[in-house]
Amino acid sequence: MSEKLNILFVDDEECVLRSLNSLFKRNFKVYTTTDVHKALEFLKKNTVHVIVSDQRMPQITGVELLAQVKQVSPKTMRLLLTGYSDLQDIIDSVNEGEIYRYINKPWNNDHILNIVAKAAQVGLEQFQASTPSIVESGEKACGILVFEEENNTYDTLMEIADQKYMIKKATTLSSVFDMIKPQNEIAVIFLELKGDKEKVILKMIKQSRPNILIIALTNIQDANLLIDLINQGEIFRFFPIPVNKTLLERALKAAKQRFIVTTHP
Repeated sequence: MSEKLNILFVDDEECVLRSLNSLFKRNFKVYTTTDVHKALEFLKKNTVHVIVSDQRMPQITGVELLAQVKQVSPKTMRLLLTGYSDLQDIIDSVNEGEIYRYINKPWNNDHILNIVAKAAQVGLEQFQASTPSIVESGEKACGILVFEEENNTYDTLMEIADQKYMIKKATTLSSVFDMIKPQNEIAVIFLELKGDKEKVILKMIKQSRPNILIIALTNIQDANLLIDLINQGEIFRFFPIPVNKTLLERALKAAKQRFIVTTHP
């Protein structure tokens, strides 16, 4: 029998932690705490494949905690659990904490079991694999694809990127899917999102290229739609349109630290 994977739950309510422990203890090695500082110390000393944090806690928010988790244990998969749908919290959870999934309270047992199981498998693969930076000495240039109505993001990327990046532009959705084929070595896609239909597009992209990083360009103000986009497309970053140069520079730096070299999709 294979060894159980490790999951850490952080919530300020003991009753929530007891419920989660009861739900997951059969298939996982479960750790729980109400103290965010203890959670971070535990992560520094132990392999944790998944952390699930509540958003509303008295010490710090879940977004703030997961942002710190990203620094101390970057291979741990991060999930946010919340009963609230604050738009800025959702955006911050992606941009600062790089969360894998967003789980609503009250949760559906089958749903949360499925999400955490998938996250645990990804976490296991992360810990087992060596993850080089997106561009290493002697490697080919990183492929970046931009799909947007205007040329604002594309033009700015062309201005700030160096020879380590190969930037391309798509003008139609069909060309997006042609250009993200593995042989084209696209590692990152800047994708303009407008509404509900993008959930299908994002799902298709991730099915085609699971390791590709998606940076969403959007002015969507619907919190529930953004949650769906996160869960369907595993968004790496959310940026408002037009995106300023500083945000783009940060996005490239974050992608460089995160993505497996594009010549090994």
